[in-house]
Amino acid sequence: MSDLMHNLIEFVFGQHNRLSCIKRYNNTPKLSEESVAEHSYYVAVMAMLIADYLSIEKDIIIDVEDLLRMALLHDLEEIISGDIIKVLKSGGFKEELDKMNERSMHFLVDGLGRQGEYYFNSWKSAKNKMSLEAKIIDLVDWLAILVYCVKEIHMGNKYFVEILEYVVEVMPKYTEDGLECLNEPVNAFSKYARDYLKDNKEIYAAINKAVRVPSDEEKD
Repeated sequence: MSDLMHNLIEFVFGQHNRLSCIKRYNNTPKLSEESVAEHSYYVAVMAMLIADYLSIEKDIIIDVEDLLRMALLHDLEEIISGDIIKVLKSGGFKEELDKMNERSMHFLVDGLGRQGEYYFNSWKSAKNKMSLEAKIIDLVDWLAILVYCVKEIHMGNKYFVEILEYVVEVMPKYTEDGLECLNEPVNAFSKYARDYLKDNKEIYAAINKAVRVPSDEEKD
């Protein structure tokens, strides 16, 4: 067995497998657990669906291979840091966290040679949010939270109402700054959540106040 193959095996069994043990939303009571590995899978699937939508409906070409690599790797550093809630990722704490995460990623891919450099660069691209592919990953990261919130609230867990409010306040930024192509996915996901939970007036109002979905009359 080559040294590189040995290191790949060590990475899969010794490091990457830990993503299935790291639970998200660790400071919130939950009815169903979600691991970082599960989240990464959902992000990859939704990113692929949105990329196909943009290609078919908007004639926008997406580098799907690059997109899926970023989706699968975007939270890999959490093998070391664990899940850190988004509201803490700001200011000076975020700056220090970013430095720590870079060191963590270098450690995780150490020994994988050129493959490791490629994985690090894909991860870094996702974090930089500069390319359209990276911005799709950033959006889908939020959409995955929205979907999870809807599931928890539907089962009666009101702890996720506050998280849902926060998500729908953030999402409209994806319809700005030249990203109008993502307007329809944002509105579509938000409208589904609103309609699905419309019997709960508190949640309905929370979604409506942050993400305005045009009525059928306005569309006509």
